[in-house]
Amino acid sequence: MKLEDMIMVVENQKGTETNYLMNLTDYMGEALQLWGRYAEDMAGVVSTLYRTKEDQKEWSDLYFSADKSIRASFCGGQSQLMGFLSGNFNGGKWSFDEERCSKDCLDVLRIYNLQTDGQLKFPYLHYERVERAFCAGETLHNLNGNDYYVLAALSKNNLLLMGLANRQVIVGLGVQLYERYPKGERPDEESMVRGIEWNHGIYLGDDVTAIDFDILKQEYGEPDRVEHVSELREKIRGDFWMQKNVEMKERLPDRVRNAAKDCLENTFGTDEPEVFVKMLDRGMYDGMYEAREEQKKIAGQSR
Repeated sequence: MKLEDMIMVVENQKGTETNYLMNLTDYMGEALQLWGRYAEDMAGVVSTLYRTKEDQKEWSDLYFSADKSIRASFCGGQSQLMGFLSGNFNGGKWSFDEERCSKDCLDVLRIYNLQTDGQLKFPYLHYERVERAFCAGETLHNLNGNDYYVLAALSKNNLLLMGLANRQVIVGLGVQLYERYPKGERPDEESMVRGIEWNHGIYLGDDVTAIDFDILKQEYGEPDRVEHVSELREKIRGDFWMQKNVEMKERLPDRVRNAAKDCLENTFGTDEPEVFVKMLDRGMYDGMYEAREEQKKIAGQSR
């Protein structure tokens, strides 16, 4: 069972709340038992529940009587799960009922090394490093429970990242991918968690328009090694699409996409791929990297 398939349930009985975790089958069975006379409305209940996968702030509500109700939501990630176990979604007196949890949900807690109070257990997890190339446009899960969008791969292991939860932009230095699973167990898709960790993070705030991508590339990227015109143009093409992919990502904030669009227009004179290709083929960008190398030399002498 995957973490995102778990349902977080909060039962309110006369103002006292009880938290527990269920799989979909057990949750629907409990809801039907409690709300049996309205069974024809269960399709709407399921539809509302699945909307919580898209919006983690939205919960599905079921009212059984004036004194009893249930709120439920699919788990949106490790951070949200830890908050749920810690009582962050409760408004008053509450407790966690482990006996009402589905067994496979408790297995997920074990895989994520979590106790039912949201605290980490004594470390007993095995980490195995995985070689992998990272690229702009993908979303990576950090083993601390957060997800990050890759704005740019500055080098093989230095990435420019944006946190999906808080929109903070970070330069992750020494990023590595790991597979994590309980020690002494044979890893499989159910027990394994894949995620990244980095050696050091440089936090740049949440205003992507104030970030100078060229300086970041100079400081944390690998030097461009171009010997032939064809290699030069492929490098230029890659730089164009690195920014274009950010501009086209609909789930990113408008200010991030607009900043990428401005960067394209300022650097290449256009954000239209068709126009860019024509200008590239005509050699209009061939002097771009020579100028950049000269700028680097001048900047280096002034430091």
